[in-house]
Amino acid sequence: MPSIRFGGIASGLDTESIIKDMMRVERLPVDKLKQKKQTIEWQRDSYREMNLLLTSFRDKTLNMRLQSTYTTKITNSSNADKVTATAQSTSGNVSYTLSKVKQLATSATNSSANKISASQTDKISTTDKLYSMQDKLQNGAFEWKSTGDSINEQVNVDVAGKDFSLKKSLSGSIEEIKSVSVSGTDYTVVENIEDLTAGENQVFVDKSTGKMSFSNELSANSQIDVSYTSVVKDTVTLSNTGNEVNLSHVGITDLTSGAITVKSYVKDADGNIQKDANGNPIENSRMFTQADSPDNLGEDEFYLDKETGKLTFGTQLDSGSRVEASYHHNYFDFEMSTYNESGEKVSESFQFDGKVTLTKVMDTVNKSELGVNMFYDEFSDKVTMTRTKTGNFNEAGNEIQFTGSFLTTGLQLSEANEAGGVNAQFTLNGLETERTSNNFTVNGVTFTLKDTFDSTVGDPPVTVSVQNDTSKALDNIKKFVEDYNELIDKLQGKMKEEKFRDYAPLTDEEREALSDDEIEKWEDKARSGLLRNDQTLSSLLNKMRSDFYTPVAGQSDSMFSQLSAIGITTTANYLDGGKLQINEEKLKEALEKDADGVYNLFAADGPTSSEQGIARRLRDSLSNTITTITQRAGNGMQTNSQFTLGKNLDEINSRITDMEARLTEKEDRFWKQFTAMETAMQRMNDQMNYMMSQLGMSTNA
Repeated sequence: MPSIRFGGIASGLDTESIIKDMMRVERLPVDKLKQKKQTIEWQRDSYREMNLLLTSFRDKTLNMRLQSTYTTKITNSSNADKVTATAQSTSGNVSYTLSKVKQLATSATNSSANKISASQTDKISTTDKLYSMQDKLQNGAFEWKSTGDSINEQVNVDVAGKDFSLKKSLSGSIEEIKSVSVSGTDYTVVENIEDLTAGENQVFVDKSTGKMSFSNELSANSQIDVSYTSVVKDTVTLSNTGNEVNLSHVGITDLTSGAITVKSYVKDADGNIQKDANGNPIENSRMFTQADSPDNLGEDEFYLDKETGKLTFGTQLDSGSRVEASYHHNYFDFEMSTYNESGEKVSESFQFDGKVTLTKVMDTVNKSELGVNMFYDEFSDKVTMTRTKTGNFNEAGNEIQFTGSFLTTGLQLSEANEAGGVNAQFTLNGLETERTSNNFTVNGVTFTLKDTFDSTVGDPPVTVSVQNDTSKALDNIKKFVEDYNELIDKLQGKMKEEKFRDYAPLTDEEREALSDDEIEKWEDKARSGLLRNDQTLSSLLNKMRSDFYTPVAGQSDSMFSQLSAIGITTTANYLDGGKLQINEEKLKEALEKDADGVYNLFAADGPTSSEQGIARRLRDSLSNTITTITQRAGNGMQTNSQFTLGKNLDEINSRITDMEARLTEKEDRFWKQFTAMETAMQRMNDQMNYMMSQLGMSTNA
């Protein structure tokens, strides 16, 4: 904190102004350094601004090295209501004739044979628990199984390995592994992963995660079959005092123990939880035994309604009590299979507990790898399944196969109701063929069949022609030339900026004396011309001009080896600095005759500069200049020590710091000298006053 000084008390001098004037002269070298620092910072920023321009244009050269920039194709269909097409840039300029589309490809579908609700006055809800809707579906819709008996799960081995995981689609943890087999071979389940013996048919199953670790590598396309039991370990906390609690599940089959534990914290008279000597909360634990009836429950008894999962206790439980129960519950399952594009069968089994909704079941099936979309239509009260892909993938039978009473009885689905998918059948250039999809590609041309027709019965055939889209290629080249000319403008503008030598960066004192508008105008002139005639930018301009006009060697297969051959030349005005102009007619003609030749003129990737295309040369030249400027001016991610101007700034900052310290010492010395003078003058004034007072006293006497 600067000290507070008062001057001129004895002498009457304006000490502060005198010292300030004296220090102004002393500070001149520091002000010069600060002005130099500001100039370097402005120059650094100007270089970085140029680097951003160069980087942006360099990125644009990448597009000029893509074949799609020059050889974009356009297609025409003689009847777009029947057939449309798109073409890749690599496709040839050809024509195709479709004389017949016998049939369009369709997807296999299957729908409920009958309404699925048992009563049409009380239809099912897709958002209610299925366990609570058993009576709303047809009788026999569910074949409930208990998680305490067995859960059978299949895992397909797509890639050879030793580690695989169970889906564990049902909530709860694995209680006991009953059996594991791989493609029909039984495996021994070991208790610890360390017990696995290489070469033996053994497996360790982590009951908490379902991860299976095998002692030997399983080959691809194997099938793992696992049978296990599952248990739910529930903890339900009472939010209010009461004697009723609902478990997480419905359809409870049995408790793993005939007792339930209720835990609660011990509290004092004010309701605060008491803690032991170690600071841990003190708990009470109380056991309740199961009763056969909810009537006349004893204080230590409870009754379980297995259908709803509701627990009723014979005594009131405090708010915050935690009820812990372990149990098995009902679930249902079904299996589905489809066929992929290779004709391979894809199978998946599903397990659901009673608390899921029909929406959840359908969503799970839709997200599986079966490629099926299932939905329920409330108006018709039916469920529909549709393959997500068109075509017939199983010539021998149904494409959608399934088992399980939930599908067959509950949702009234039958494989006999399937409307199988069919392939698109058509005649292309006289060849009768078919595809599983209405979209197919031939030699880079993608066709889309929209409707059937037959030229043998009088329908006109559909012709699809492919040709170069010269207009798009022309636009791409024009845009690149415009961007290049704009870059030339900006670079030359920077190099030709007038330098105002009489406008140095403002000092702090000068800045205080000016308005904001005056400061802005001054600094505009002070910043001008910092890159005037810059050698790095000048060299780049010369190099880019050379890149454009040096012929591209090795183009024996093309009629174009330099820009003028395709109608691109420099402007007549030499002051333009090498800007380009385009003869659009000549360029369009070149693209029509040899689009690949134009592409190679820009994008050839030869081993030497003379054999490289213009865009490749430009990218290399720009990259070299960007590197040079970065070494001089850095970028936002570098420290000052990593580039030349930054090192200069660090040196100036160090010199300024040293000089500021010396100026502070000198200013303190001036103040001490003036203070000493003021002190001496004060003593003289005191002596004078004393003498005058003495003379006055003797005169009065």
